[in-house]
Amino acid sequence: MAEERADLKVKTGKDVASQLRDIETRFKAIAGDDERIDCAELQAGLGLHDADYATRIFALVDRDGSGTVTLWEFIEFAKILIDGSPDDKLRIVFDLHDLNGDGTVDPDELTHILDRSLNEHSLDVSPDKLQALSAALFRSVDTDGSGAISFAEFKASIDAHPALRDQMVASASTWLKLPQRIPRDRRKGGRTIQALADLGERLWDNDRPWLALLLLYAIGNIWMFRQGALAELALGSDLFTVTAQGAAEALKLNGAVILISMLRHSLTFLRRTPLGPFLPLDRAIDFHKVVGHVSFILALVHVGGYIATYESMVDPDFFTRELIYGELFGSRIGWSGLTLVGIFVVVWICSLGFIRKLGLFELFYVTHRLFWLWFAFFLIHVPEFWMWVVAPGALFLIEQAVRLLRGRQPAELSAMDAMPSDVTRLKLARPEWFEYQAGEYVFLKHPAVSRREWHPFTVTSNPEDTTTLELHVRSVGTWTRRLNALAASEPPHRPSNWRKVYLDGPYGSPASDIFDSRVPVLIGAGIGVTPFASILRSILHRRRSDHPETRELQKVYFIWMNRDQQAFEWFVELMAELEDDPETRDLIDLRVYLTGLRAELTSASLTVAMEVYHKEVGRDLLTGLRAPTRLSRPNWRAVFSEIRAAHPESDVDVFFCGPEGLSRVLARESGRVDFGYKKENF
Repeated sequence: MAEERADLKVKTGKDVASQLRDIETRFKAIAGDDERIDCAELQAGLGLHDADYATRIFALVDRDGSGTVTLWEFIEFAKILIDGSPDDKLRIVFDLHDLNGDGTVDPDELTHILDRSLNEHSLDVSPDKLQALSAALFRSVDTDGSGAISFAEFKASIDAHPALRDQMVASASTWLKLPQRIPRDRRKGGRTIQALADLGERLWDNDRPWLALLLLYAIGNIWMFRQGALAELALGSDLFTVTAQGAAEALKLNGAVILISMLRHSLTFLRRTPLGPFLPLDRAIDFHKVVGHVSFILALVHVGGYIATYESMVDPDFFTRELIYGELFGSRIGWSGLTLVGIFVVVWICSLGFIRKLGLFELFYVTHRLFWLWFAFFLIHVPEFWMWVVAPGALFLIEQAVRLLRGRQPAELSAMDAMPSDVTRLKLARPEWFEYQAGEYVFLKHPAVSRREWHPFTVTSNPEDTTTLELHVRSVGTWTRRLNALAASEPPHRPSNWRKVYLDGPYGSPASDIFDSRVPVLIGAGIGVTPFASILRSILHRRRSDHPETRELQKVYFIWMNRDQQAFEWFVELMAELEDDPETRDLIDLRVYLTGLRAELTSASLTVAMEVYHKEVGRDLLTGLRAPTRLSRPNWRAVFSEIRAAHPESDVDVFFCGPEGLSRVLARESGRVDFGYKKENF
């Protein structure tokens, strides 16, 4: 065995030798101590859900039929998947379909493998639809009408879909879970000068108001730091004290500015004025974070400067040290400053991204309430700070008073339902005072879940509906999971106050600017569809009533991605209505992607089968929509290029709600084809 493997290394060179090491490592990870793989180990090692499907693959790998797979058999199988010709790889897939090994695939075999493939991907299809799917694919592939599919016919059906064939051929290393080797010229690509230049160009194209605000903010900080440092320098202070006072002056500015970024009602009002498009209102939360980080750094510089100054004054003598540090910690300025730093450290740490990713939103929420103490101690520490915060502070207190008054007026839930994929739908009577625009969001408090916590959610109903508000809430933290559990329980087992909720809002969001665009591209990832549900409902209502605002829309592209099939149930009725209504049928281009499917040997057959089924029936197998479900992630460059080609002279704007990583990709691709880009922030 070792001699054969060594000989193979010589024949194939260093790169393949490295690949063989990866394969051997993978084999040992699956096989364990006995260095042989049985069927159960192969199923577990490759993460296969369906036992019958795993048995079929095991039979292809176990060439000698011994009931266990050796290292050499595993290498031979992996070599074909990785380095074999396209025909060699297709032959493996074909053999997977050929259950009895007679060299052809009959209707029963095709139905069986499609059923196993659907099960492997956790796709739920009724028996009748499965039979229709198999029959449609068989009719399409059995071109000679012989009643059996030959390898040549199977190959021709896959070759008719070049992109799909290439994807299947290239996905072997993913399916085997081998390490992905990054080319040397790409390993540091994210930090190259070119990458930074691309970022700058993207910001200049889509975020000039944001860049202008950051520049103005930087100038303000530099000016304030300079003023404080020069004033202290004139007193003959040392460098540490000069630096500390420069930071102190800049902190006064930041204390006022961070309040402005929290004025949600005022910022929403500005969004609805003619000034709205020229202000970086979509970046209010980002700006709040920037100011928070800068303020934290300035606070550390301020405290560090004074500690360094005092340390340089301290004599080794115990009494001198006690006297000086007694002045530092015992004075009003000293103890209030140290308290400020303590509060700031707690708030800053609990505001970092990893806290919310861990599902600890409540910790973030509670510690953020400490900002009241922070401002109080800042005024104790620097009494003249009131001159900086009096104006934004007054506005903030007015907004808090409005929120408090509305928070005493409960709204009533008419229904709460636990939906697929851990989503809760809330329906409530719309309060008379609640006026909103499509795509805006509210803060919700549900006393039966928590008496104090408020959480932001997009309104998914449309503003033209004057009687009902609707929200969809995904379970991602303790509060939302408790809400979902409450919705899943039967009404008799719910608390007596389960219908009582409180609303704070509405507040503006980037999605509410859609009607300012001629060609909006709405992209929702999972529950990120919620702002666009409201917008699409509003478009439908306005088109039916011949609202002039929607007549300005040339085309609306709606792209919705989900990781599992059940998630489409959230809004499938709305999408069906948009497809069938003559007012929106030609206006809205729906595109649905199922992205949670992993690389798998029969994925190509399933994809072709769904395409053939869609052509015959006119409806998608999984959703029942006219729009087909694509079993892949979108190729954004191709999608955006297609849209740009269809609208070469029009302003196209992308609106996205979803994860930050995908947002960076979409922003880059939007800039490449001169699209505007806006992302939802909460």
